[in-house]
Amino acid sequence: MGILWIMLATAEDTNGAYSCIEELIPQGPAAPAHIHEAANETFYILEGEATFFVEDQPIKATAGSFVSIPQGTKHAFQIDSETVRLINTYVPAGFEQMIMATTVPAEVRTLPPASIAFPNQEQSNRAMEQIIQKYPAAKTDFLQGYES
Repeated sequence: MGILWIMLATAEDTNGAYSCIEELIPQGPAAPAHIHEAANETFYILEGEATFFVEDQPIKATAGSFVSIPQGTKHAFQIDSETVRLINTYVPAGFEQMIMATTVPAEVRTLPPASIAFPNQEQSNRAMEQIIQKYPAAKTDFLQGYES
């Protein structure tokens, strides 16, 4: 994915109440259209510019912008500047467990190299099923036919 994810607070830290993640994301499409049926999501832009698409409505976000996505809301986003650094939260926690199960720990706080190897799809699918059982709010529905 090319994203640096820094876990600031996880389900274990907050007794499942919320998760908080710092992200460094390169320019281009960042997240395809999806819905979190059981979690509210927020973004606070620290550096850079992004466009969020919330129920098909574009929202331009720059440093200092706060974007709130209520549960059950279709959304996607793209990075307009070279990179964006942001704080992303999920209430309740759970989605960060998916990220940790399907990515590779960073060795340095920079964007990961394009050549990085990820866990195989079968391992990822098994991990995601187990996480959803423990944290139902981690379930995410990706939508077909919706372009950001």
